[in-house]
Amino acid sequence: MSQGASPADEVVVMEGLDASEGLAALAEVIDTAAFLDRSAFLPASFQPAVPWLRHEPVSPLLRGPLPAPSRSPRRGERAMAVAFAPEHGDHAHRWAARHGHQLLAPPAEITATAADKTAVLPLLAEAGVSVPEYVLVSASGRLPADAYWPDHWDQAVLQRPENNLMGQGTVALRDRGQLSAALDRWAGRPLKVSRLVPGLSLTVTACAAADRTVVSAVSHQLVGMPELTTGWGTHCGNQLVGPDDLSPGLYDQARSCTHAVGEVLRGRGFRGVFGLDLIVEGEKVHVIEINPRFQTVVSLVHAAEAGAGLLPTLGLHILACLLPALPATRRTSRPVPPLSQIVVHAPRTARLDRVPAAGGYTDGPDGFTRITTAPVLNDLPPHAVLLWPHIQPGTVYADDELVLLQTRRRLCPLTDRPALDAPCRSWPERLHTLFLGETA
Repeated sequence: MSQGASPADEVVVMEGLDASEGLAALAEVIDTAAFLDRSAFLPASFQPAVPWLRHEPVSPLLRGPLPAPSRSPRRGERAMAVAFAPEHGDHAHRWAARHGHQLLAPPAEITATAADKTAVLPLLAEAGVSVPEYVLVSASGRLPADAYWPDHWDQAVLQRPENNLMGQGTVALRDRGQLSAALDRWAGRPLKVSRLVPGLSLTVTACAAADRTVVSAVSHQLVGMPELTTGWGTHCGNQLVGPDDLSPGLYDQARSCTHAVGEVLRGRGFRGVFGLDLIVEGEKVHVIEINPRFQTVVSLVHAAEAGAGLLPTLGLHILACLLPALPATRRTSRPVPPLSQIVVHAPRTARLDRVPAAGGYTDGPDGFTRITTAPVLNDLPPHAVLLWPHIQPGTVYADDELVLLQTRRRLCPLTDRPALDAPCRSWPERLHTLFLGETA
């Protein structure tokens, strides 16, 4: 099916480029591509595997000097670089310029606007999407906290304009007293106070090209799980979902919101992958924020796209940055696999002398045991996990991300702020032991 064709009685699950056509289009515009991030989890999920894609350990979350590339481009080679979060620091830009790679990233101005929790509001209004009720707090000349808390709100969420890659710029507030203290703590900067909407958190992955917005998979976003982090707004993982996992109409609504936002983004010059965070309230979805970059869930999305015969989102990002128009896309109603991942954070500051190797592990009575092969996610054996360290040896600070753990099954219920299911409740403690050498 191409360009929007889909049976009337089926809900579109994902859209993308046919994998073979997409790979052929990529061969016309690049010779090699380096994915810049702290670990190789995302390029490793690119299926089918391609010889031109490699990982380079470049990230603002990695401490230390920028590394030399694993290979240097040959004369005349079309060498590209793609960064997980190019807007966070200048690491990606400096590395690409120093080593002769063209960095494929959206323009800085529209990226900054989309990432800013207050500046993005007119953009969302232009897209016509719903957002939770909010009040803006000026950087100076502030009123007492009561002025920013409408009487009908039960709880609230406070956000500073800039978040970070782990959601630590967002805090929950139970009452006006907590708001007053938070306003004092974040004095001198504009803020947004929103009504707290209790409901299922969703993330939709999409890509804005010059001629269209392509919407891929939807996931249940896991946030602030106390087993994994102390941060209320900290990202803790994702679970892919399909239309049957949500109330009727919500899946379509989530995809439609994402498409509308993508159309506004691309009209402002944005090119490439982005994620839209949503919250479900009854039969309605509200937009929480735009992540104008890759998100950790894209590795799960890659696995779902591979199963549907679609080009992985990373490849779509490259084409969106380089082509004036994408090849014809197709939509699929193929069910998504039950793929999940969690991010385990450090419980305290400690010295890390070693980091476990990335790869496949089984979970047994004695903890995690490495298996001889390091399969891709779609080929992972039952009850095995893929482990991706997100930290290097050295000092690790409380709430730093230690490890990404991926599996081919659901890890918790599809509810607001769920707890891990019984079979994996021991994982955080075991991983703390694996990394820190003792039970945390």
